[in-house]
Order: sequence, then structure tokens, then C-alpha cells
Amino acid sequence: MYSPIRSVVCLSLLALLAFPLSSHGQQAKQMYGLRYALFRGQPNPSEDLLNTLSREAFWDDSSRGLNPSGLRLRFVKIDEQTAAEGRIADRYRVFVEGAPDNKVFSFATWPINQPLADDPRDIYVNGQGLLMIHKPKPEQELRLSAPGDELVVVAMTAIAEPVRYLFEKKDQKLVIPATLVPYPMMSEEHGCRLEARISMPDASSVLIVADGFPAKAKIPLVLVSEGFSFSGSMSADQDGHAVMAAFPFVPGKAQGTLRATAEGPDCLPTVVLPWGSSAAAPNPAPAQKKP
Repeated sequence: MYSPIRSVVCLSLLALLAFPLSSHGQQAKQMYGLRYALFRGQPNPSEDLLNTLSREAFWDDSSRGLNPSGLRLRFVKIDEQTAAEGRIADRYRVFVEGAPDNKVFSFATWPINQPLADDPRDIYVNGQGLLMIHKPKPEQELRLSAPGDELVVVAMTAIAEPVRYLFEKKDQKLVIPATLVPYPMMSEEHGCRLEARISMPDASSVLIVADGFPAKAKIPLVLVSEGFSFSGSMSADQDGHAVMAAFPFVPGKAQGTLRATAEGPDCLPTVVLPWGSSAAAPNPAPAQKKP
């Protein structure tokens, strides 16, 4: 499957490859349009890894409603089931309110560190925007659920681990990316929100996501990982949204915690994320509200 969003990503990355940027400040750099933080002594990440992180950040921003269609995927939790090794498998039905009816769509899933996987079935939408695995029957057009006939996505994730999805019309004239984080690691304070989102297994790389900060602001950011620290800033867009990549692993340590703190005019949200062998927590935990 080839889609316009893949084309946009590729063109953006090619342009940035031609003009890689380095920022001024404490071990902070930018490439592929993504600013990233390094602790002193850390090796530079590979271009392949930076490419992947940039695509993840681009995908997440597109799923915030920046796609031209303006439509968004909405996930409604059905239930959760205990899976292997005590992990929790969450099941969701999916809605796209406003999607054209009587059309055939496709659906794909992009877990971290894995390729995009297409669902082999044709996908349809009923009058409520519910995604279905066959054309809705007349009596199903206004239903908000259709057990056995609806598309069900199953996410078995660690804390702070996202799963990304792609919904598109077969003629590729409608493309909607989405990012779901079943158990986010985030902190909210006075309208500001800071989230740590795992990008690679064991949280070897992380996206730090800030929202609700002043438009176009330079957001002071402090990262601390097992005695190593970074002080720099994130650049907010016109919506007060900013993203920076970080690499928690430090020399001589197999596991630890990354602590990230961002500063707003009257907020100081902090998140703490385990990395290494302790990163893949088998059971969900509530999102952080306070450090």
C-alpha cells in the first residue's frame, strides 16, 4: 500500500537531508526537522534512527488534525483482557465521524520498531462513523457498536508506548493517520501538558511532547538520566505544541529512569519514565498528574 502521507514524509525528509541543522546550546541538535537532546558523552544516533523518530513525530502531529481532510480517528475502549505474561490487551472500536459512506477503505497498524502492517480486509463506515469489516446492513447504519461486524483493534502496550494507525480511502484521496497511547506517561499542570512517549523498545529513544504552552515560545526543558543532565529548550509552534527526541541510555547503565521537566509561565510539569529492562511494565499504571 502506498499513500500520500508517505509521499509527504519522504519529500520532507529529502529536503531536510539536503540542509541538516545544528542548534546552539547544550548538546542539542536538529536533523530531519526534529530537534533532539544528547547527554554529554553520548554518541550521535544513527541517521536511520533519526529518520524513524522524525516520521513518528510527523505522524503524531498529522494525527492531531493537521491532515487536509480535517477528519480524525476516534478510539472507544471496549474492554481489556489479560494476555501473555500478565500484560493487558486493550480492545477498541474505531470511529471516523464525517467519513464518506458507500466507500471502501483500508486500515493499517504501525507498532514501534515494526513495519506498517496492512489489514487485508476491506473496511467500511456506517452512518455513525463506525468502522466495519463489511458493508453495513440497513439496520446497522445508525449503530454505535456492531459486535462481530465492527473493526476491533487490539493494543498490547507498555506504559507510554504508542501504536500508530493509518485509515485511507482506496483511491487515496482521503488519508487519516492516528496515534493511540493506551497508558500515557504525562503530567498536566495549569493547562500545560508534558508527555514522554516511547519510540523504540526498552525506551532507548523517547519523544518528549509538550502541549498547552504559549505560542511560538521557547520552552525550557531539563532532562536527567542516572546522573547525566541536559538543559535546553523546545520550540513551540503557533498552537503551543513542541516535540523533542531524547535518548535515556547512558554509559555504564543497563536500566534507569529519565526525568523530564518543562517550564511554562505558571506551570512546571514533570514526567518520569523507566528505561532499559524496567521499561516494559506488564501492567498499566495511571497517567502522572504530579511529579
